[in-house]
Amino acid sequence: MSAPGNTLTLRALTGDDRARYNEFIRQGVLAHPDTLRISPADIAGAPFKTEHGDEGTTFVTERAGHWLGVVTLERESGREKRRHIAWILRMYVAEGSSGSGVGRGLLRAALQRARELPGVAKVNLTVAAHNARAVGLYESEGFRSFAREEDAFRDPEPRTELTMTYML
Repeated sequence: MSAPGNTLTLRALTGDDRARYNEFIRQGVLAHPDTLRISPADIAGAPFKTEHGDEGTTFVTERAGHWLGVVTLERESGREKRRHIAWILRMYVAEGSSGSGVGRGLLRAALQRARELPGVAKVNLTVAAHNARAVGLYESEGFRSFAREEDAFRDPEPRTELTMTYML
């Protein structure tokens, strides 16, 4: 039994969460520059939105108001012939919460949201190839790697990135 305030909550973010979300992601980028392809300067220059209308959702898992992890799901836009694809973006679980099921819960929420988007048939994501824990999570949930990009980003070391897919 969980004590009050010790319960995990999963919720969709709103526009009111934008500043907190961007700061949470910024802290993750600072802590893990080798696994996230964005930089603090990227976030400052073009802050991420937290409302996606009917085209996706950003989720947070929190406990007593403390954010433990986030994930964004967005339907691909811009090309009619690619509207059947959604992307998992900016999945990040904070220090101290990895290995506790937060990431798996966020991933499953994103996949469920993808199933609710009319016409979406698959979900793609990218992940730093050396991030064995994340790759293992994605594979355990049914994602399969279909591309490998050497020197995909630098922190300043060149990093390899995998692109993975999940058929709904």
